[in-house]
Amino acid sequence: MVRTKHIAPLKAGCLLRIKSAMEMFKPAERTVAKFVLNNPERVMQMSVSEVARDVEVGEATVIRFCRALNYKGYQEFKLRLAQDLVEPVEFIHENISFADNTAELAQKVFQTNVKAVEDTRKVLDPEMIEVAAKALVGARKIDIYGVGYSSFTALDAKLKLVRLGLIADAYGDAHLQAMAAASLAKGDVAIGISHSGSTKDVVDALTAARKSGAITISITNFSPSPITRISDVVLLTASPESPLGGEVLTSRIAQLCVIDVLSVALAVELGERCLDLIKKTSEAVKKKRY
Repeated sequence: MVRTKHIAPLKAGCLLRIKSAMEMFKPAERTVAKFVLNNPERVMQMSVSEVARDVEVGEATVIRFCRALNYKGYQEFKLRLAQDLVEPVEFIHENISFADNTAELAQKVFQTNVKAVEDTRKVLDPEMIEVAAKALVGARKIDIYGVGYSSFTALDAKLKLVRLGLIADAYGDAHLQAMAAASLAKGDVAIGISHSGSTKDVVDALTAARKSGAITISITNFSPSPITRISDVVLLTASPESPLGGEVLTSRIAQLCVIDVLSVALAVELGERCLDLIKKTSEAVKKKRY
């Protein structure tokens, strides 16, 4: 049976649309709706898996709830919810006011980024870093997947791994990710980077890599999330920014810090031969400088 979508228009705002659609929702979806209306600020910081867990429904129910509101998925729903709850200036950066001068803007940006780095240090599991480093040392080939701003983190990871003499590549295109993942085999490693843990292309690529026999590593801000469920190793970040900031701001800095820690741990794992590898790769790029 097709439900009639007599709900408020998109411009009305997310919360108003939820209230207007309350009678349209199926029972389980209505439970999600009530949870959102009672905890909007909290939901802004939650992954789809976390919402499903707290409401005690399946993730598919949360997605159906979002689509019943004519949103493409959970990420668009959170974006619209955030627009209801934050002032327009927060679209630029959390905690910033139009009344701030340049010095105050700089201080707030640095404070936010420093907090993300420090919080990430607290949640990052040293044992998981060690497991990841050992897997990378023995890898025949390493794939790194990321889309959007996480694709730049993937490229940074590739640069660090190649400098250590490892065979690594980074993919930001969904089609290339799919083909690369299908080409992996036992003895390979795939790394998926997704702040939300729900980036479909990255999750799909990591799932395919695992089916191919590769060890899977994820770097994400949320656990549980779709990406952690198909990961052998999970490296967590902690960047409590506004969802409207996406991966542009503190989340990318947190990801880069995790990559740095991982590359240093990898260098230690490689031992003395690491020095020779770094020397060789450094010599290779010397001629590129004036």
